[in-house]
Amino acid sequence: MYFKKYPLYILFFALTFYACNPARKLPEGQYLLTKNVIVADTGLIEKDRLASLIKQKPNRKILGVFRFHLGVYNLGNHGKPTKFKNWLKSIGEEPTILDTALVEKSRNQINLLVHKQGFFNSTVTDTVLYKHKTAKVNYAINYGRPYLIRNVVYDTKDPVLKNLLFLFDSHGILNKGSRYDEDLIEKERDKIASDIKDRGYYFFSKNYITIQVDSSLGTHETDLFFYINRKNENIDPALIGNSPIENHHSYTLRNIYIQTDFNPKDPTHSIPQDTIYYHGYYLLSQDSERIIRNDQLLGTIFFKTGDLYLQPSVDYSYTRLQDLNIFKFINIQFSEVPREFETDSFKLDVTIQLTPMDQQDVTFEAEATNTGGNLGLAGSVGYRNKNLFRNAEVLEIKVKGAVEALPNFNQPTENKKIFAFNTFELGPQVNLTFKKFLLPKFITKGTSRYFNPRTNLNIGYNYQNRPDFTRSILNISLGYLWKGSKTQRFAVYPFEVNSVYVNPSPAFQAKLDSLNDPRLLYSYDTHLIPSGRFTWVFNNQEIRKNGNFFFVRGNLEFAGLILTGLAKPLNLKTDAEGNYKVFDIKYSQYIKPDIDMSYHQLLDPNNSLVYRIAAGIGIPVFTSRALPFEKSFFAGGANSLRAWSARTLGPGAYKKLVNIEQSGDIKIEANFEYRSFLLHLLESAQLEGAAFVDAGNIWTRNDDPARPGSQFEFQHMIKEMGLGAGVGLRFNFSFFILRLDAAVKLRDPSLDLAKRWVYPNQKFVIGDITPNLAIGYPF
Repeated sequence: MYFKKYPLYILFFALTFYACNPARKLPEGQYLLTKNVIVADTGLIEKDRLASLIKQKPNRKILGVFRFHLGVYNLGNHGKPTKFKNWLKSIGEEPTILDTALVEKSRNQINLLVHKQGFFNSTVTDTVLYKHKTAKVNYAINYGRPYLIRNVVYDTKDPVLKNLLFLFDSHGILNKGSRYDEDLIEKERDKIASDIKDRGYYFFSKNYITIQVDSSLGTHETDLFFYINRKNENIDPALIGNSPIENHHSYTLRNIYIQTDFNPKDPTHSIPQDTIYYHGYYLLSQDSERIIRNDQLLGTIFFKTGDLYLQPSVDYSYTRLQDLNIFKFINIQFSEVPREFETDSFKLDVTIQLTPMDQQDVTFEAEATNTGGNLGLAGSVGYRNKNLFRNAEVLEIKVKGAVEALPNFNQPTENKKIFAFNTFELGPQVNLTFKKFLLPKFITKGTSRYFNPRTNLNIGYNYQNRPDFTRSILNISLGYLWKGSKTQRFAVYPFEVNSVYVNPSPAFQAKLDSLNDPRLLYSYDTHLIPSGRFTWVFNNQEIRKNGNFFFVRGNLEFAGLILTGLAKPLNLKTDAEGNYKVFDIKYSQYIKPDIDMSYHQLLDPNNSLVYRIAAGIGIPVFTSRALPFEKSFFAGGANSLRAWSARTLGPGAYKKLVNIEQSGDIKIEANFEYRSFLLHLLESAQLEGAAFVDAGNIWTRNDDPARPGSQFEFQHMIKEMGLGAGVGLRFNFSFFILRLDAAVKLRDPSLDLAKRWVYPNQKFVIGDITPNLAIGYPF
């Protein structure tokens, strides 16, 4: 009876019970491994690296205390087997039973690593501490005195490579007097091989480099010798058929063949019938109509006939071909050109095989929405052409529609309904992306191809019919995007125009007039936003894969400055309040910088922490008195403070008296989120869990009589921060993530100062939970 009424509570209690009593069912003589501890007399080697060598790991914990996966397994392993219990066992984790043989192997592996780091006289011991049915293993490391590098010597009998030895000596990563470290020695070997190969030595590899270490000096010092072997040197002649010893050779590129319609599933029918020689490249295809224009294709190739073979140029060409997003498979092959005479140079022919993908697709999307308890439905249909003019241009056309049930701002307002929905919107959007800068040639002449430039043209229209007003928004923008480095991206939108036309109902307009709030009046007035913006993004995740990384996005947006500067020459008129108008519509003037920073810390392969802080300020300038509603800051919602519904928090300590979205000029927000893998749902899907804390608010820069308590004052900032916490689930389907979060308010700035901490002052009820359903991670 109770299980039928409260199944989730009973299941949660059962999981907690079995996770908190994991060892009670173990047979005599078996012990659950609960912890590995590494104690060292110095911290020269990271403990995480040492811990990775331990053969047995304790069962995973969630939030550092709860062995969820072990609890799931134990629950499935209890009592008579059933299909459900077998499923629990399959997604759970068996208890880690202490194996002393693996403890000894772990100790030996740690000792081996310590030796490789230059501590040749180190000792590693292990101790097992037993308590009831659990065991903890301590590994104690005594490093001893390390061996240092006295000399690093490079040598070869290859006459050409001998001229490069000074580069290795002056740019090496091994320094005299530094500690002996086999990892750095191997990196130096890789660097030498890479430096040689990048000078045209296509067939060179690190296997030609021999390393010798002399540690018999008796002074805790070592001498390192890097010797670069010639071909067949130091190899038993019998193994290579008495082949002669040869020097290494650098290779130049001879012919470069590019086929744009290769089919790897049917190579015999992919033999090209049409060949042209264009700007030093042989372009091949099965007919004369190639999928992409010649200049656009060759703009992605960063090597040419006569060049030395350079691996970075090959790698970057591969990346840029991928960026075109019109080829399914890319294969770059090199073949050595036979030499007729010994005096002939060494050359390579290059063959680039490209397999096209489908150039067009149609998408359909549907979603249910819940905005502050207001239910709605939304859907869209989209068309995409990835190669519109055969220059890899991407054309995207999307039409989105939505209906929603919203309460009236002004109750007497009469409005039409579609079934139970009294609000609907419809909006087409067209986006066209070019894989180059659409600028005059005298501007782009010195632009590096390595920038991977883009030009983005967007036109969108949105019509909204709400109970109290109708609104039409036209957006046109032109932007330039490029990649400055592996970690930095830039975007400049010099031209962006938002035209907002609002037609309020008479009752709604009367209500706005009675409130006498300039900001509110401005938000629901027809206006124009001629703006521009600059965006900088830093993200080092690509170069720190499977490690900690930073993400930073900074924006600087400005509106109306150029028009106001040209107001007199253009003879722009002003309205009764002194606002400049263009085409008889007043336009916004403001400066708006904002920044969003996050740090992603990987605790282990299954757990991570994310720290985020975001802040911004909007400053109306010249004749503007407020930010336009569309460009204001908002707080609350699935990607903000999740304990508040979208756009309902703040500003400041204002107690909302009217049912409208709240905006502000200043925003400060901080988030902390713990993420953990829970279990595999399907072959390509997994369930992840999260626990989070969100803090922040929005404020107005100046006093707003219609919203008392909304103005930002530094001394009151902390007291007016909203604070919420919650838990969430992420259904990770690899190609998209469905996120469900549930949060509660811990501190509400809209309450009286003495009652802002929620739960000492009120009893928790289920209605306090704010659910959020969204796509993707919040940050």
